[in-house]
Amino acid sequence: MFKETFPGIIYALLLQDFPESLVETMAVFSLLNLRIKDRKILAIALLQTFTNLVRLLPIAFGVHSVILILSLAAYTRLFTRAQLSKIFLAVLLCFALIATAELIYAQPLLNLTGLEYEEVFANPFLRAAFALPYTVLLLVLALVKNYYNQKRGLVC
Repeated sequence: MFKETFPGIIYALLLQDFPESLVETMAVFSLLNLRIKDRKILAIALLQTFTNLVRLLPIAFGVHSVILILSLAAYTRLFTRAQLSKIFLAVLLCFALIATAELIYAQPLLNLTGLEYEEVFANPFLRAAFALPYTVLLLVLALVKNYYNQKRGLVC
């Protein structure tokens, strides 16, 4: 395991964690048929960004994902008062899409670039670049679902 530097942590928050949190929140809102042009999204994304610092804690692999799932659901409930079961379903769907996308493209991308996973994870710029495919996937999901919601009059 490597030790992250303070500038590296800040870069990771700005380059990966905030965009990822923003797009995840947008996707959750669109899956819940909530308006994605809402200031609540920014507030939730900022809280979720700082919650991403749990990855710095010495905890077992995967526990940080559970914490991030619970925190995103809690923040969404706090700001929207939407039904908790629907929130969890939307959050779990987003995390399942992220995991599936990473399983599909991570190894071929590592082979293509000749990089090792540890190198990518240690560099906030590379980590953000490797997160870009699933971030774009979630953004497309959020925008398409939001468009569908607006056309059908489902937006609350």
